[in-house]
Amino acid sequence: MMVSQLAVLEIQENPSTGYLWHVFAEPSGVLRNFLEEHNAPSFMPGAPSVKGWIMTAAKEGKTLITLKLFREWEGEKQSVDFRALTVDVSGEGKGQVDLKLLMNEVNIGSTFTITLEENASTGYTWHYEILGDGVREVAKDVVTDTSGKVGAPSRVTWTFQAVDEGNTSIVFRYFREWEGVKSSIDFEAYNIAVQQN
Repeated sequence: MMVSQLAVLEIQENPSTGYLWHVFAEPSGVLRNFLEEHNAPSFMPGAPSVKGWIMTAAKEGKTLITLKLFREWEGEKQSVDFRALTVDVSGEGKGQVDLKLLMNEVNIGSTFTITLEENASTGYTWHYEILGDGVREVAKDVVTDTSGKVGAPSRVTWTFQAVDEGNTSIVFRYFREWEGVKSSIDFEAYNIAVQQN
């Protein structure tokens, strides 16, 4: 995506249940003007509708967009569904980009891995947050570079196991521990749909 382009993100929701999708972006300056729109394709009471956001790429950078489904009166901590994605903004251009929420399907009991490179010698390391109850970490393996090059990155592999049916998002943030999560300079997001065998 490029600076000045419009991005559109859509997802189904059913407002009659009280559950509404809420969007969060970090850092806050890369995308702006989160205009919310609703499209009800059916006049049937209780039918799901499509909720969307139109946003503008304001400046270059990478941003993490997190969607959480919860009832306003229960609050964010009572979210029942999650989605996440990252958006890279570079260069300038016009037009529209449709953002896609990709889902990775796994069966309960199965394991899967996520591998990312990090350079701990700079102080930057990956930290993850699991949104939902569908997966848990079962192992972490760090493979350091053996080439002898100063500052060569390590490969970190996390193994997760699917433990409960439903949708879960795993959000990774790359930051220095002593600077805190708000200083993140990179993001990765994975959406996992856990299903019965």
